Amino acid sequence: MKKIGIIGAGASGLYAAINLKNQNTDVTILEKNDRIGKKILMTGNGRCNITNAKFYDEFLENIVTNQKFLYSSFSQHDNYASMDFFQSKGLELVTKEYDRVFPKSQKSTDVIRFFKREIIKNNIKLITNTEVLSIKKFEKFLVKTDKKNYDFDYLIIATGGLSYPNTGATGDGYKFAKNFGHKVTKTIPSLVPIFFKDKDLENIKALSLENIEIKAETNKGDFSQLGPVLLTKNFISGPSVLRLSSFIVGTDVRQISLNLSVLDENELDKTLIEIFDKNSNKDISNVLDPILPNALVPVVIKRAHINPDKKSNQITKDERSRIVKNIKNFTLDFDKFGGFNTAVITKGGVDVRDIDPKTMESKLVFDLYFVGEVLDIDALTGGFNLQIAFTSAFAAASAIKERI
Repeated sequence: MKKIGIIGAGASGLYAAINLKNQNTDVTILEKNDRIGKKILMTGNGRCNITNAKFYDEFLENIVTNQKFLYSSFSQHDNYASMDFFQSKGLELVTKEYDRVFPKSQKSTDVIRFFKREIIKNNIKLITNTEVLSIKKFEKFLVKTDKKNYDFDYLIIATGGLSYPNTGATGDGYKFAKNFGHKVTKTIPSLVPIFFKDKDLENIKALSLENIEIKAETNKGDFSQLGPVLLTKNFISGPSVLRLSSFIVGTDVRQISLNLSVLDENELDKTLIEIFDKNSNKDISNVLDPILPNALVPVVIKRAHINPDKKSNQITKDERSRIVKNIKNFTLDFDKFGGFNTAVITKGGVDVRDIDPKTMESKLVFDLYFVGEVLDIDALTGGFNLQIAFTSAFAAASAIKERI
């Protein structure tokens, strides 16, 4: 019976273990945390956005880095294969907005319970509270931990990246990869909030905006996304902001702006005229509610250089134009991106040029595999990154079983 070691009990490590186990394999997972799947618990705000139901081509369009590398393994085991895998083993799923797939209960704890049940059912050895200190390859892999040493015929590195370090993500896999001669591309936080320097939003606590277009001007070109935005006094977040960050982290960001209205400039101007006509004797600060959230009204008026006590019937055409401009192009003075403590995933990782795209096996070290976030593959938010973990884990598990 062949002994297979998996370092890391996150999404990719657990998925690999369950798909590996048969009568010819002895599978051991080494996890430095006291329990499995700490990052899984956090995904989807505790709901666990387990994958996405978009069809093949549209799904792959959401892979930002090294999309072509994933073609081979995704053809073997795509998002629908993963959905079948979970449902056939008793985890009911439901598809929500933007084709995001969740457990039917919409509780990440149920996903953890699923993996725990499968680990026990398949007699997989789970060793927690154990940190891997070093790995060497002789005839077998010698894995030294802070408790004892292990030897394995095959080894899968599923240690994740650097995002959410409180889950134990400290980049161990990069160290192991480098020790075996692998290159690791620059690692930076991705799918992160964007911080700004503006001080005129200090009275805003957390304002949810729907159907907002957010734009970024960078040295690599202009980028935009459309969707919900969470605006606070010093940063913006939300699905569209996280998606945008995936394209612009690492660039020189010159300006961020929000389009606060779905109306074009002419339509918005006509709407303002109608509002002012109906409220001619009211202060300008009290009549913009139909087109702006209350919290943003004083900010837009101030940016348009208008006295908030000025009556609606006294607003000039030029002042009206300035209001329209500030609504359609609500600028934010870019400060920085969120760090790894706020990042959903890590951009960068083990260079895929030295990884077999069909099997996830190292081209430098026989019987060594890398899966999940430790690889230099990342995607937009919406369940795509977890699917990368499942797809790459299945590829490695299938390759090992074929070899045994």
